[in-house]
Amino acid sequence: MTNRFAKFLMLGASPLMLAIAQPAYAQSTATQQLEAIESVTVTGQSLDFGGIMAPVTVAKERTTIGQDYINTQPAGQSIFETLNKVPGFSFTNSDAYGNSGGNIRIHGFDGNHVSFTWDGMPMNDTGNYAVYTNQVADSEIIGSASVNQGTTDVDSPTAAATGGVVSIITAKPQTEFRIQSDTSAGSYNYIREFMRVDSGEFGPWGTTAFVSGSFTNYDKWKGAGHLEKKQFNAVVYQDLGDLGWVQLAAHWNSNRNNFYNNPTFYPTVSTPNAAGTIYSTPLINGSAVTPVLAYGIDGNFTGTGATNNVQGFGYNWDEQPTCTHVAGVKGSAQFDTTCSSFYGVRINPSDTGNIRLSSLFHLTDTLSLAVDPSVQYVLANGGGYTSLSENDVKLRGASGAGVDLNGDGDTLDTVGVYSPNTTNTIRYGLNTSLVWRATPDHTFQLAYTLDFGLHRQTGQMGVIGPDGHPYDEFAGYRDVAHRVLDSTGVPVRQRDRRSHAIVNQIAFAYEGNYFEDMMHVSAGIRSPFMTRDLNNLCYQQVTGGSAGFPTCTTATPSAVAANGTVTLPGVAGALFVPPGQKSVNYNRLLPNVGFSFTPFGPQHQFYVDYAAGIAAPRTDNLYNGGSNGNCKTPTTAGCVYSAFSRVNPETSTNYDIGYRYSSDVVDVTVTAYNTQFKNRIVTSFDQDQGISVDRNIGSVNVDGVDTEVDFKPFDGFDVYTSVAYNHSRVSASALSTVVTSSTSAPIQLAGKSLVETPAWTFAQRYQYKWSDFTFGAGGKFVSSRYITDANDYKVPGYFTMDADITYDLGGLGWEGSYLKLNGWNLGNERYLGNLSTKICYRPGVAGCTSLPTVTPGSPRTVQFTIRSEF
Repeated sequence: MTNRFAKFLMLGASPLMLAIAQPAYAQSTATQQLEAIESVTVTGQSLDFGGIMAPVTVAKERTTIGQDYINTQPAGQSIFETLNKVPGFSFTNSDAYGNSGGNIRIHGFDGNHVSFTWDGMPMNDTGNYAVYTNQVADSEIIGSASVNQGTTDVDSPTAAATGGVVSIITAKPQTEFRIQSDTSAGSYNYIREFMRVDSGEFGPWGTTAFVSGSFTNYDKWKGAGHLEKKQFNAVVYQDLGDLGWVQLAAHWNSNRNNFYNNPTFYPTVSTPNAAGTIYSTPLINGSAVTPVLAYGIDGNFTGTGATNNVQGFGYNWDEQPTCTHVAGVKGSAQFDTTCSSFYGVRINPSDTGNIRLSSLFHLTDTLSLAVDPSVQYVLANGGGYTSLSENDVKLRGASGAGVDLNGDGDTLDTVGVYSPNTTNTIRYGLNTSLVWRATPDHTFQLAYTLDFGLHRQTGQMGVIGPDGHPYDEFAGYRDVAHRVLDSTGVPVRQRDRRSHAIVNQIAFAYEGNYFEDMMHVSAGIRSPFMTRDLNNLCYQQVTGGSAGFPTCTTATPSAVAANGTVTLPGVAGALFVPPGQKSVNYNRLLPNVGFSFTPFGPQHQFYVDYAAGIAAPRTDNLYNGGSNGNCKTPTTAGCVYSAFSRVNPETSTNYDIGYRYSSDVVDVTVTAYNTQFKNRIVTSFDQDQGISVDRNIGSVNVDGVDTEVDFKPFDGFDVYTSVAYNHSRVSASALSTVVTSSTSAPIQLAGKSLVETPAWTFAQRYQYKWSDFTFGAGGKFVSSRYITDANDYKVPGYFTMDADITYDLGGLGWEGSYLKLNGWNLGNERYLGNLSTKICYRPGVAGCTSLPTVTPGSPRTVQFTIRSEF
């Protein structure tokens, strides 16, 4: 920093600016500013990361970790796994190192209902609101990460968060020139190289900057294939003295991953019945049905010496490592149409990037303006394989003639083609606020948020090469030379959508101190206006064997029938809804308020808070079609089909009441919470249709208790413990009664618990610093989880252990450098991580025979890292 700016800071800075100089752990720049003011007011001092978790003073449940703790964890690991010991937070990694992504649960909220922000920029996908945990910042550039377990912030830029926030803040550039590198090697041929270069202060205004890059490659822990990740980050920071500051950041991430195959997982009982049995491993809750054979998690029968196992495959079963392809005249793979599980087409390529600006300008001594604009880019798909008949309606198109795909002179064959569903998104965002500190005890915020996503989804098919691998990971979307074309030269697609996902939000907040700073009040209201402009350019099949799937063709359909459907030539017994456009809007006034009390001094803080939330139906799933509820048959009176589904927005109210105690020896937080949902949206993948389906299951009530303790009995020794209990139940309503078929009794969801959500989690970490060594060890227990809405099937709980040893090379004169050894799942626990849920699983009951799928957890893994600083 130049002498000029230093003088301004020391002599001319306003009280507002001094407050923002403290550490901040929230989302947007404005919210950071407000909470920094509150932290100084409540504690009288800046916060620090003396223990594993950072002290928190906001009137809501939150846990924050900093770079000191992040550095003890595996290099390159997903920040979500690093946060996994937080109470009320459950994350299941899809592989040991995090490059395959994972699944989040916070108080029963799935990742699509949780807001994820990076420097205040929303990261949830605009189409399905998913959080792609493998496409975020390298851990080395994250300054802090926090979890709001229940409530969002008043200016949260989200269309779907009904509770819970995960936020990461980029580390600031160093003020001195520095080169940092992490070189890592580990199990499954893991290699990773990370390098960061800090410029130090340069130029006439003391500008600072850093640039970083990383490369990661390793084999899958089971099956053929590997995972590769390349990432680039750059940050430029300008301190403007008493005028404020500006930070410009850029990010690029490229993943080329092979999928793991997720098997179905089920027990076998002697006499399965329609109700009253909970299928599990082993059978749980007792039942008149005695299990004869129950599948163990290792894939083998338990209770007998049989060698059969899960779905006929074992725990290590995966995608096909080879697949015989017969090259056609055009170089396509033609006759072997059973290779949909070949690892070469089971891929997950993604290119993501963003540019984000964070800024704070002090307009006067009491008035500040925060401006955080951003732009994001996404190109990604999940692979795919289609056995395409040369006479398929998509190929015949307007001419009615088939297409000779393999060049053998006829149109009688079925040819395997690469058919990924590719998403290309360009997203513009703005989060801006005026913050007015009217008096030292009263601060006001007026905020505006814009989130504008241009969401393009296509399924352009591409020819597969003679080795069975696609020529390009994004098929015909960018590989023009190997597109599959119909008889009129139009690219063949399996979907074609254009969407605008728009959020405009206005928010107002107030922060006030009363009774000589003994009570702090946070109150606000936000009003999001959400628009979904939907354009379906394909036909949506609503009856027949492929109901739910789009059909993109230039073929001429029949006239539109009274029920809104048409027929297509050559597709017997099926009705389609023609291409269409629809705009839907959602809006709600969402208040939130919090009170914190320190009647016995700043060491003891009591707090209560309330927040309302809304989740719009996922943009992607609004395209799945539906009817007006009168369509028992297509000819039923009043039956009308639509290309767009009918799902109401979900709303929530969240309540927290908690107590915090903070001292030099121990930090304790205990929080009781209650969340009430209306029109709860549940999404399950329907294997019969091959799509994810949203549905409202009515009202849901969730309550529980989270406890965390950070205990530092003596210098260098730290014990962190978290315990969380969660109880959920679906309320009785018309929506909680699910009709799976006309021949089976309805499925009653009333009184059932939410899927995937463990009732209990327990986590601990022990950390001890001795001389130049830091030793860490811990683990996490996750109780059993339901895998069906009807709670007739659950998977067992599990416990995983981890440990790390770091040797600081500073004692040898190599400051900032260390050697580190990490190991996780040290007990080699075999467990089930991500769950693909269903409404029900009851053998013999129509609509309940489709088995859920699961992701086996990764086995014992070790990693060694050398950090070097110059």
